[in-house]
Amino acid sequence: MCGLDRNYTGYCNHPEVDKLVDQQSMQVDPEKRRNMVWEIERKLVEDVARPVILYPRGGTCRRPELKGLTVMVNSIYNGLVG
Repeated sequence: MCGLDRNYTGYCNHPEVDKLVDQQSMQVDPEKRRNMVWEIERKLVEDVARPVILYPRGGTCRRPELKGLTVMVNSIYNGLVG
């Protein structure tokens, strides 16, 4: 969304995209939500926007604010060195 810190690509072209993102995040009906997400995607494709849609798990667990993390066993994220 426009102006947010995690808008890494800086895309900010359609105010209606921001509105749709808000609406779809509150939509409880899976089919309606899916349709809204497809509409968002169509607008992004029309603008040749390249939003970041995947955040690797390793990047989400490295904040000092995170407390009480139980690391998975047999995972590439279990802290094993080497």
